[in-house]
Amino acid sequence: MDALSPQDAGWLFLESPTNLMHGGVLCIFDSPEGAGPDFVHGLVDDMRRQTTAVAPYNRRLKSSLLGRVWPQWETVEHIDPDRHIFHLALPAPGGERELGVLISQLQSIALDKDYPLWSTYVIEGLADSRFAIFGKMHHALCDGVAALGMVDTWLSDDADVRREPAMWRAVKPPRRLTDRIADNSHAQMPSQENGDASPSVMQTLTDLAAGPPKLLNAGARAVYRAAIGVSARPWNAPRSVINTPITSHRRVATQSYDLQRFRSISRQSAGTINDVVLAVCAGGLRRYLTEINALPAESLITNIPVSVRRDDGKPQSGNAISWAMLSLATNIDDPGERFAAIRAAASQAKERLAELGAEAIETYSLLATTPILLEQFVRLGGHIPPMFNIPISNVPGPRQQKYLDGAPLREVQALTVLYGGQALNIVAVSYVDRLNLSFTACHAALPHVQRLAVHCGAALQELESLYSPTQSTPKPKSKPAAKPASTRARIATTEGKGQ
Repeated sequence: MDALSPQDAGWLFLESPTNLMHGGVLCIFDSPEGAGPDFVHGLVDDMRRQTTAVAPYNRRLKSSLLGRVWPQWETVEHIDPDRHIFHLALPAPGGERELGVLISQLQSIALDKDYPLWSTYVIEGLADSRFAIFGKMHHALCDGVAALGMVDTWLSDDADVRREPAMWRAVKPPRRLTDRIADNSHAQMPSQENGDASPSVMQTLTDLAAGPPKLLNAGARAVYRAAIGVSARPWNAPRSVINTPITSHRRVATQSYDLQRFRSISRQSAGTINDVVLAVCAGGLRRYLTEINALPAESLITNIPVSVRRDDGKPQSGNAISWAMLSLATNIDDPGERFAAIRAAASQAKERLAELGAEAIETYSLLATTPILLEQFVRLGGHIPPMFNIPISNVPGPRQQKYLDGAPLREVQALTVLYGGQALNIVAVSYVDRLNLSFTACHAALPHVQRLAVHCGAALQELESLYSPTQSTPKPKSKPAAKPASTRARIATTEGKGQ
C-alpha cells in the first residue's frame, strides 16, 4: 500500500522492549441520565459488532520483502475485536488510585505488530457511576494532535444522539482542531500529501538520498539561525534523575484544573496560557526534585513540540511536528523571576522558528529529530549527557461538551511515549473549561510521580498568589537565598487530582 514517511517510520525504528512507541487517550464519562446497570456492557457489545474500519485504524504493517526494506502499510478489510476491543472493570472503590494503577499497567504493554497498531479498553466500575475508555495507538499512525482530533470527531455534540459509529468506523473526516502545540500556530508546512497518501518506497529512498545537500544548505542555516540568542541549545542540559535508562514499566499520574485559573494568570502577566503551563511544570519539577534531593544546579531544559501541519483544510493523520528547546529556569528560586525567564525564552523560541522558510523548517524538523533517533538506535539514551531533559506538550482538545450515547465526557487525558534517557513526559490537554495535565513516567526511575503531579498544583497556587486579578505585576517580597537540594519542599493542598 503506502510506504511510511521517514518521520513516521522513525517511531517504529525507535521501538524496543523498553521504548514503547504508543500514545494513549483516556476519556472519563458520566453515565447518561436514566442508564441501567447494563449500559457499559451494551456499549461494548455494539463496538465489537463493528468490524470494518477506516484509516488509520485499518492500517497494518506489511510483512513482505519490501516491507522489511522500508516499513509499509497495508489495508485490512476487517478488524478482530478480540485483538482490539477489551472490557475491563476496576476493583472497589473504583477511585483515581485504582484507575491510575490499571492505566499504568495497560500503558506498559506493547502493541502487536501483526495487527493494526491500536487497542481500545472500556473500563467500568469507576466511582460515582462513571466509566472510562482508554485508547492506545502507535505513534507511527498519528501524533497527539491527530489522536485528539479523532476523539473530537467520534464523539457527538448532542446528548440525544445514540448509536454513533465506533471511532474506527467514523467515516466523516476529522474536524481539524486548532493546529498548534505550545501556542505556535504560525509555523505551517507547505501543502503536500501527508497522512492519507504516504510516499512510495522509491520516493522515500530518493528523499533520503537527497537529504545531505539539504542539510548542508537550508537546514544548516536554519538550525544556526534558530539557535542564536535562544535560552537553550542541544546537549547543554544538565544530567538528572529524569535522564536515565528506562524499563518497560510505566507509571501514570494526572491533574485536572479549572482552565480559567490559567487564563487569569496569563492575562495578568501578559503571557500565554502555554507560558503558564510551562511555569507550573517548572515549579512542580523544582519542588519535586528538591524533595528527593535531586535538583540540578543548572536549569532543566524542555523540548516543546510545535505543530507544522499544512494549512489547506484537508484532514490529516500521521506526524507533523517540529521541536523547540528552552530553559525552564528551575535554577531560579523566586517564582516570579522564574516565570519571567520562561516567558522570555518561549517568546524567543517561537520568533526564531517563525523566521524560517517552509523548506528550512522541514529540514530543521529532520535535524531536530535525527539526533534523538541516532541516540536511541545505538542505545546510548541515559548513558550520555541529554540533548534536553523533558518534553512538555500543550495540545488543544475538544472545545465543546461531548457525549457518547448520551454519556457526557468529563475529562480527557493524553499519555505519551518514553525512550532511553527520557523517563518523564508531560502533556497538557484543554477540554471545554478544564486543563488536564498527565505525567507518564518510568516506574523504576520515578516511582512516585504522583508527588510531582501534586507539586504542580502547588506551583499553580503560587503563581495565583503573584498574579491575582487585582494586580498586574508580582507582589514584591523578600526571598532568602536558594536552599540546597536537600531541603524538603512543603506540599500545598490543591484542587488538582494526583493519582
